[in-house]
Amino acid sequence: MNEPKTRATLSVVIPVYNVQRYLALAVDSVLNQTVQPEEIIIVDDGSTDGSGDLAESLYGALEHVTIIHTENQGLGEARNVGTRAATCDYLYYFDSDDILVDDLVERFHQVVAQHPNTEVYAFSAESFIDPLADDAAAAEATKLPRYRRGMEATFSSGEEAFNQLSQRAVFYPNAWLYVYSRRVQVENGLFFKPIIHEDEEFTPRMFFAAGETVVTDRVFFKRRVRPGSIMNSGRSEKNIIGYLSSIDAIESLLVNSRNQVSRNNLRQRIILNIINIMLIKKASRLQLSPETQQKYNRVYDKYANIMSKIAGFNFFLYRVLRFGLRKMRLVAS
Repeated sequence: MNEPKTRATLSVVIPVYNVQRYLALAVDSVLNQTVQPEEIIIVDDGSTDGSGDLAESLYGALEHVTIIHTENQGLGEARNVGTRAATCDYLYYFDSDDILVDDLVERFHQVVAQHPNTEVYAFSAESFIDPLADDAAAAEATKLPRYRRGMEATFSSGEEAFNQLSQRAVFYPNAWLYVYSRRVQVENGLFFKPIIHEDEEFTPRMFFAAGETVVTDRVFFKRRVRPGSIMNSGRSEKNIIGYLSSIDAIESLLVNSRNQVSRNNLRQRIILNIINIMLIKKASRLQLSPETQQKYNRVYDKYANIMSKIAGFNFFLYRVLRFGLRKMRLVAS
């Protein structure tokens, strides 16, 4: 007699840093799922506002919740800590000031039951103005980022999914838009780097390592937008270093790919990163260190000719890039 197949399990990793005001709303949206995740890992990344203590008092007694306290190391390393502690088949990285739609976990289990080889589950998200912000009313007219896929599809590989999403300008690097196979992530050494814009560096690598990928237009994530956070205010050289590190990772994928469609889409991703660096430099009037300036000059010189050719000879592709650029200006974090 055949043993019944065990249902796939899900670990939700929640990095926490100085979000006391939002923590309960965020974590409760995970706890209030119609189907509970098997494991919730809260990583207090050295909070100084009492967020870690609040997490302990609210959730410390729950059997399926683990709370880890670390020194402040940044979002990427907090996620890595949670990844190393996770024990389930799949991982989902949730931000501690946002809201999870209540049937994500239920729908995820349905997808895996239908597609047991799923290694990435990609979904959609919407944004909302933070109603707790002092100037929320004045921000109502702000154009909010959208993260819609516009498709229901299953792809045999993450690379194929990356290409289709890129060509439709609906590939988003944000980690909270995906559920990942923990096995694929760990076996391929796919951890987050200690940089800003860590998702831009991480997510393409994950896609190129993954097999079957399921994409839906259904919205399962609500991103809280605090007034003023959309703009490029407060940018520093660290932002540019983050984008340059992302370019390095994408170039490695490009060098190792023999698929011309993939190579073209990876180049477009690099160009979008370069343009974002240009926007930051212009808006913030940054004086870069010699090392960072040298790295930027290298990638700019390498891809400047491609950018000019795109504008001059392929107007449709240029419009796609401009569309992606507008999205990056809105969602850059």
